[in-house]
Amino acid sequence: MSRNVYITGVGVVTPLNPFSGVKEFWSALCSGKNAIRRMKLPLLKSDREWLMAGFDNSSLPEKLPVEDKFGYIAEEALRMAVLDARLDGIDNREETKTGIFIGTVLGNILCKEKRLMEGGNRSADNIKEESLSYMASHIASRYGLTGPVFTVSTACASGTDAVGIAARQIKAGNADIMIAGGVETLSDLAISGFNSLQAITEDRVRPFDRRRSGLAPGEGAAFVVLESGESASKRGVEVYGRVLGYSSRSDANHLTGPHREGRGLAGAIRQALSEAQIHHGEIDYINAHGTGTVYNDLMETKAMKGAFGEGAYGIPVSSTKSMLGHSFGAAGSIEVICCLLSIKTGLIHPTLNLEEKDPECDLDYVPAKARNHVVNTAMSLSAGFGGQNSVIILGGV
Repeated sequence: MSRNVYITGVGVVTPLNPFSGVKEFWSALCSGKNAIRRMKLPLLKSDREWLMAGFDNSSLPEKLPVEDKFGYIAEEALRMAVLDARLDGIDNREETKTGIFIGTVLGNILCKEKRLMEGGNRSADNIKEESLSYMASHIASRYGLTGPVFTVSTACASGTDAVGIAARQIKAGNADIMIAGGVETLSDLAISGFNSLQAITEDRVRPFDRRRSGLAPGEGAAFVVLESGESASKRGVEVYGRVLGYSSRSDANHLTGPHREGRGLAGAIRQALSEAQIHHGEIDYINAHGTGTVYNDLMETKAMKGAFGEGAYGIPVSSTKSMLGHSFGAAGSIEVICCLLSIKTGLIHPTLNLEEKDPECDLDYVPAKARNHVVNTAMSLSAGFGGQNSVIILGGV
């Protein structure tokens, strides 16, 4: 069995216009609003401030414990998507088969970090919350989801993989409706780790710019509701777009460094195009991984050229991370939603801080200002540590 997969609901929570809704998020992104600023580590006491895109305490509920932020932003984004898709109160009997896939790199590591810093004992509750699979299981129980329930942790491709693999569950007939996305919060471990790799910028996030010097860690959550055509038609809901193709390929190269020629990512692009049964000339927009690190941006440019040939020069490309930072497990699902909104609105958000061209990064990266552009088919790229490369193609209806 192979069925069409439609997206009928979206929800996103980021430090950019936090908790205000998808429309407001998209408006801020297209206006070039930047969520990256100097912040201190979440837990360790230090005077040093890092360039990050995190939630200001004023945007969160008063006295929300730091270890509860992960679950709070996840459930807020999921609630938006569920309400948007009109799933509230859905009949989830066995024949309906609704499930959830959540992508995350570190899960609720803040819970573990706080416990270790305070010297606390492990209780049954914090053991549960420290588990990568806790949030997916918790949401499945809360919403009564009896279909497939998985946690996906494939480095920075986790959010994209959660959506892509969930779509395959519907295609295969294993589910009628899937909720899929990603969530990540800033943590001392992640920030310290990327700093030790000299991957965090001290300047600005400048994807594809000659002076690019690194990424800015971020946090956020995003979910989409995917449905079979039969389910969406029966419920009479609005459709944002359709999942046309998805692929995941490995670099088989290095634990932290990408393959310099973009071998895995180029292969994933070709495979996704093949699954979608479309020609590469039909891609109207690419949402790049676009971290702002020296090797990633060059690798990604080479991968696009390798997969599209000379056609790569005619495709608008932009980096969401230039404004939101890199939210790791949440990034891919946020960028899937950006592709859907470009299809829906005919608007491509800009890449900030692209001021000096790199001779080797010479594609159309939509610098500075949003662009009106008819987008019928969009592609989102993700590249993670360990050579995890994932590509998803989305189309209008």
